[in-house]
Amino acid sequence: MNTKRMQSFLALALSLALMAGLAACGNSSNGNQQSNGSSNTSAAGSNSSAQPQNTSYNDIFKKSIEIICPWAAGGGSDGNARQIGAVLSELTGRTVTVSNQTGGSGAIGFAAIMNADPDGYTIGIITAELNTLPPQGLVTFTYEDMYPLIRLCTLPSVVAVPADSPFNTLEELVAYAKENPGKLKVGTVGTGSIWHICAARLMKAAGIELSAVPYDGASSAATAMLAGEIDLTTTELSVAHTYVQTGDMKILGIMSEERLDDYSEYPTCQEQGYDCVGGSFQGMFCPSGVDDETKAHLEAALTDAFYSDAYQEYCKNMGMIPAYLDHADWERFLAEDLSTTDTLMKELGLAN
Repeated sequence: MNTKRMQSFLALALSLALMAGLAACGNSSNGNQQSNGSSNTSAAGSNSSAQPQNTSYNDIFKKSIEIICPWAAGGGSDGNARQIGAVLSELTGRTVTVSNQTGGSGAIGFAAIMNADPDGYTIGIITAELNTLPPQGLVTFTYEDMYPLIRLCTLPSVVAVPADSPFNTLEELVAYAKENPGKLKVGTVGTGSIWHICAARLMKAAGIELSAVPYDGASSAATAMLAGEIDLTTTELSVAHTYVQTGDMKILGIMSEERLDDYSEYPTCQEQGYDCVGGSFQGMFCPSGVDDETKAHLEAALTDAFYSDAYQEYCKNMGMIPAYLDHADWERFLAEDLSTTDTLMKELGLAN
């Protein structure tokens, strides 16, 4: 068994030993939690149909769980939240809903996670923007103001264009951009977002100028591109690959160091002569005020959800690289990433 998973089982066993007096509860639900001014939809079916794999989780979690997603429905983080939520629902026997609270390049949703009721029934999915907003002075909080539970995955960025775009290679796009500075519009998910940084990396590596247009999520940027509002987008592989499969997009380059085994048809930017590597990460958080025992239960349950066959298969199908970190390593990673992101954004002229 994976060492991390074994640790989660031991942590759960210790917690349960401390809760010897806990009475067993049935499969009843207290209903969906609703979030003001947000889109709240179910990540799984009603809990009457859920089949918990670990009845102890059913004893621990006594009502429905809400996952806050800072990005629009249909994007990569939204889909990831719904998939991990579906497995979590099976494990706990409780309804799990996803609440999309968008705006401010992720700031609205991040703040909602931070300020949620610390009862352990509201958690959230975060993206790399949690570490790109503070260096710009766009938020007054950092990851330290909430509690990291586990990291889920990393996501390489891609350069994508509509299927009917005149550009069939990254070289053709770069050649046009050099002759027409600022004419091509690149869609991102907000000024200073990780995908904006990836666009800046491409511009720096290729020596070109693009006009960045912000949207409230990767799916919104993709939709805008297919509607002709923008010419290209730097976005996550999971979003672009779906559109490639439907014949609506072309991926000209992937910002990974090497071609990915499951997506070897997509050439890297590096192999095409443009030294730009970049992408995002996603993971789970809860409010800092949640009690330690409940934090341990959440980490254990999410760890089991992560290692489930259903979630691992989802990552493979969606172009997300599973990259589990427990609380301690996740927190350490975030500290290091914030430091390097601050330096990089200053170098790219995106932060003071």
